Amino acid sequence: MIKIETEGTKLIFHPERVAEWKKTGDCFPIYAEIGLTNRCNHRCIFCALDFIEHKGADINKKVMLSALEDMASHGVKSVMFAGEGEPLLHKDISEFAEAAKKSGMDVYMTTNGVFFSEEKAEKILPQLTWIRFSVDAGTPENYALVHQTKPEDFEKVMRNIQEAAELRNKNNYPATVGVQALITKQSLGGILTLAQKLKEIGADNLQVKPYSRHPLSRNDLKFDYSRAKNIKDQLESMSSEKFQIKYRAETIEFLGKARGYSQCRGLSFFALIDARGNVIPCNLFYGNPEFTYGNLYEKSFSEIWKSEKRKEVTGKLKEMGVEKCREACRLHPTNQYLERLINPHPHDNSV
Repeated sequence: MIKIETEGTKLIFHPERVAEWKKTGDCFPIYAEIGLTNRCNHRCIFCALDFIEHKGADINKKVMLSALEDMASHGVKSVMFAGEGEPLLHKDISEFAEAAKKSGMDVYMTTNGVFFSEEKAEKILPQLTWIRFSVDAGTPENYALVHQTKPEDFEKVMRNIQEAAELRNKNNYPATVGVQALITKQSLGGILTLAQKLKEIGADNLQVKPYSRHPLSRNDLKFDYSRAKNIKDQLESMSSEKFQIKYRAETIEFLGKARGYSQCRGLSFFALIDARGNVIPCNLFYGNPEFTYGNLYEKSFSEIWKSEKRKEVTGKLKEMGVEKCREACRLHPTNQYLERLINPHPHDNSV
């Protein structure tokens, strides 16, 4: 089983791209997150993007297929289908996953899993490097409260996870079948129960993450993580060779502390595409034309990435700094690493 690595930066495995960035100040991204639709069947109480109006935008099939081919030809190594909605609600998700895989990119998916039926799993699972189900409760009742849905969805998702693992094992697919759970006051009591259920049904891993409020979110589920310390050891004691549990202690420890850098250099290595085809720096800028690089209905991804508009936007972001950024940003470890490259430690030349 592949060990999950959730903290730290993967840039250390891409020295050529980092060298290009260090020499020229920019490069094509390694990874792109793609929102195929802004529709979602859940209204999770912790949703970072609850400020977005879910009006049913689905990205055009032809536009998406063209963008995937273009991204791969310019060095994008992986895509994750997630974004501001539930990716399985897009009718062409299977074709997108297959096209991305054929282009040579790794394909990831984050989903609430309700619609990952046997039929969809048979088409999509062979294309995936990993799939991550968002499950934030251990019982149907608590799941309904946290995900703002029907209690029956919980058992449906558990069944879909089990069937996905069984299908993967039967056909020897490479996909890792994982789950993520967010710690909130509402979910904390069920995480141990969830872990036990996942272990029994054959999931590969469980990642337990802290809640971090998006600056634009309507919700604010502040939580004292000292209350969760007791479950860390209990969770990790449940890990085995076939089922890994990762409690994101480093991320939790970082909350509320200084970042150690003044600008987001990691944006050169990351792209975000929304359901309307907008290419934007990160999820702080959904629906914000001033900070939109360009739109895939008007230009190709590579044209947008090399455009003057993107240079203008990145210049504004540099001036803004990172003070208003989300605390548990996924680019935090990347920015720490790049800061160290630009401002090396006196001992960095020793082995």
